[in-house]
Amino acid sequence: MAGKLELGPSRVNGGSNLKEQAARKILKIVRSQGHPYVELRENGKKFIYFCTLCLAPCYSDNVLFDHLKGNLHKERLSAAKVTLLGPKPWPFNDGIVFFDTSTESDKDSEITDSYQNRLLKLDDDNESNLAIVKFDEGIQSDAQPISTDSTLGDDCLVVPHLLIGDETCDVKVREVGLGKIAARFLEKYNTLNGIKRIWCEWLGKENTAQHDDDVEILEHDFAVVIFSYNYDLGRSGLLDEVKSLLPSVSMTEPENERGNGQKGKSSLSDPDDTSDSLNNQYDSSAEVSSDSSSSSSRLILDQYNNQLLRTRFISSKAVRKELRRKQRQAAEKVCHICQQKMLPSKDVAALLNLKTRRLACSSRNRTGAFHVFHTSCLIHWIILCEYEIITNRLVRPNVRRGVKRKVVTDGNKSGKEKNIIKDIKTVFCPECQGTGMIIGDELEHPEFSLSQMFKFKIKACDARRDWIKSPEVLQNCSTGFHFPSQSEEIFEEKVKPINLLHFYRADDDQRGA
Repeated sequence: MAGKLELGPSRVNGGSNLKEQAARKILKIVRSQGHPYVELRENGKKFIYFCTLCLAPCYSDNVLFDHLKGNLHKERLSAAKVTLLGPKPWPFNDGIVFFDTSTESDKDSEITDSYQNRLLKLDDDNESNLAIVKFDEGIQSDAQPISTDSTLGDDCLVVPHLLIGDETCDVKVREVGLGKIAARFLEKYNTLNGIKRIWCEWLGKENTAQHDDDVEILEHDFAVVIFSYNYDLGRSGLLDEVKSLLPSVSMTEPENERGNGQKGKSSLSDPDDTSDSLNNQYDSSAEVSSDSSSSSSRLILDQYNNQLLRTRFISSKAVRKELRRKQRQAAEKVCHICQQKMLPSKDVAALLNLKTRRLACSSRNRTGAFHVFHTSCLIHWIILCEYEIITNRLVRPNVRRGVKRKVVTDGNKSGKEKNIIKDIKTVFCPECQGTGMIIGDELEHPEFSLSQMFKFKIKACDARRDWIKSPEVLQNCSTGFHFPSQSEEIFEEKVKPINLLHFYRADDDQRGA
């Protein structure tokens, strides 16, 4: 999705054209041949195929078939066969790493249902009245304040004070499964010297791995909460200015009523043309009317002039199209980790602190706003944090770092703070650096500079690329990192579990659990 390519989930309309129907038939055939990672997405007014494994758009059937035979796809597919295409796949679909494993095109249509209609919806009774539909209908059904306690049973809890659109509410989430974070360590003389690979494998709801090899695996302090992405998730409504321009039903009546109750049509795409037509109408009525009717026309014009201008401006098809385009752009927020767009209805995730039962972003603001990322990207970020914590403990166990010191210049008492490179000590939100810890009335301060955060993300990107070239072969589906050894020394390798990561979903869809 580089450059100006605008990709979105395919929309499902009752009157879909023949090209879309043909594309869906091809998609069904391709998926039945063992390619569940191929999707049908919308690029402007066209429908294109999209390979999730390679993040490659294919603009025709021939291009898709050529791509599936290409060397790049074969390399990605060989890695996916031992990581993502196992008997118990990840139950997520984020459009970046995880994909829907169903081979039924109907289910694919349900998941990507109504991409544009979820942004804006037209009222059929009054075409000039543009109604904005909120996305949080499914979330708000469970988002009412349920209990002052943040826990509701073993597999359900309530996350308090989340901002969804213009409302702050408590959201009930249910556990969908566990992931086990483990690593392949490099060992020499019975001493761990580093990590070669680190990953998270999907266990589902089975907790049989908690006592593997007679070793108790601790639960992670953080969890992943899955949402279906929409534009107002975690932030206030973006179209307040647009809502103020939308006409009400009472404002549209003067436009549609003429004379004997007949509705008239006018092509008023330009506001200037609208004002001219209103003036001409007023002049003609003044010539043939009496003084009383002339004063009445002036009164009506003064009362409804602004409303008519605004109503007819909004009723223009070109303007409505522009409003849709702006809201679609607002909905396509970029993931702060991978810098790829998050698509409506796809799975995104937020970081939850299990100790405080609050999202990590809550310690950086009091409004209830929070950040979401691609589900796979957030898992990769948690894995990277675990890698940094363990590696820093193994390589530099006795070195104190992360201390600020002042450098005072000659003849100037005002010193400048110079930050020494800091180590990651806990998992935190990759965008606002919040951890969700309660520290009284104060807000948590970020620990890392933007340049250091950028280096962390570049490191994750490189390690992910190396993982695709040389993944860890496991029984369960997995995703992770590979860190090739920079030393020519010979090490023994030992696989050890690290902790168990909980996954929760904020809606009723419990796919693949």
